[in-house]
Amino acid sequence: MGTQSIRFILGPTLWMSANHSGRVNRHWAVTRRKTADLRRLAVMQARAQHLHPTRGRVRVTAWIQYPTRGRADPNNAAPTTKALIDGLTDAGIWPDDDHTHVIGPDHRRADGTCPRGLHIITLTITEEAKEGERS
Repeated sequence: MGTQSIRFILGPTLWMSANHSGRVNRHWAVTRRKTADLRRLAVMQARAQHLHPTRGRVRVTAWIQYPTRGRADPNNAAPTTKALIDGLTDAGIWPDDDHTHVIGPDHRRADGTCPRGLHIITLTITEEAKEGERS
């Protein structure tokens, strides 16, 4: 059983929030393009950051870092993290992102801040102990 992390630094052209769903410039084609770009980014970063394919089921925690110290709702990052997790599936990190392979992601606010206009997402991937194994 092991833990791996992968980090993504996202500018406003890639950031998607659940709060943006009905706002101006949130045309379905914009969402589709951003989703495709995030999936490609996840594939490239999985290779660049030497992420290893997992064995068995994993638990994913998404740590979201914001440009301000103000209040935040990390669950609003779900459209972004969903696309990144789909990209990790494309990269072969796990066979599928269904419930039999991936638990989560559990969205959390990361400590500290990042530069203005950016968001940093760190996905922590922890392999679950198989039945009969000790953790």
